[in-house]
Amino acid sequence: EAVTEVIEGDRRFELVVRFLPQYRQDETTIGQIQVSSPEGVGIPLKQLATIVRQTGAFMIYRENHERYIPIMFSIRDRDLVSTIQEAQQRLKDQITFPEGYHLEWAGQYDQLVKEQQRLMIVVPLTMILILFLLYLTFGSFRYAFIVLATVPFAMIGGVLSLVLTHTPFSISAAVGFISTLGIAILGGVLIVSSIRELEQKGTPLMEAILSGAEMQMRPVLMATLGAALGLVPAAIASGIGSEAQKPLARVVVGGMLTATFLILFVVPILYQMTSQYAKKQSRPQPDSEEQEHINQDIIQRSAHPS
Repeated sequence: EAVTEVIEGDRRFELVVRFLPQYRQDETTIGQIQVSSPEGVGIPLKQLATIVRQTGAFMIYRENHERYIPIMFSIRDRDLVSTIQEAQQRLKDQITFPEGYHLEWAGQYDQLVKEQQRLMIVVPLTMILILFLLYLTFGSFRYAFIVLATVPFAMIGGVLSLVLTHTPFSISAAVGFISTLGIAILGGVLIVSSIRELEQKGTPLMEAILSGAEMQMRPVLMATLGAALGLVPAAIASGIGSEAQKPLARVVVGGMLTATFLILFVVPILYQMTSQYAKKQSRPQPDSEEQEHINQDIIQRSAHPS
């Protein structure tokens, strides 16, 4: 252990004190080392301890006041999660740790688990915030949910891209899904806003839907295909550092390819369906007494046809 620090300019060096080689060359010389007693009397070390030569660790690692032994390995041609789960099951079935020993999984797997726990909180909060912002934009939850309906279609493309390319899910892929979500919602906002604007000007519903989707087709294509095509080189890269880029790029490329066409078709259809349902619900319904008079009048006319 270091006894002090030596400062040289802006650099610090630990100062370690060791016996001269002639005092530590074998068990006999080490046993002659004098250890001071509380009374100040020197006692040979061999009288206080048994000195043997054994193979030991080159370095003792410590964390949280505990010793630990790091065991590292790399994974190839398999995804991280399934590999660790298989290793955990084998260790559980085949190894019993002595008392005082325990196993902890660190590295990329530990980071992945922690990030997944964060995403379990961040993603729902993000969706709620987006829904609130869409409500402030349109003043109606109906239009907000129409826009949010684009999210599953973007997710489908991202999942398919991971499955078809045999790419394991990772934090990079999760970031790609979040990016895809934002671009898909942007496309939905453009189409819904255009249709609403035409409808408020007095344009019939079907004409407003067709014209609005046609007007926003180019901006939607530019936004989605631009993001997808821009990440194609990263999605097919194979150089150093590409393993961290490929999951994100492949998710965005796949998500944008499906979201591009589905947004242009699904959003107008949902707009038409919800508009027709809203108009049907807003029609005034006759009260029970008025309905009874109408029914009696129909019966009388049926019984006494003119």
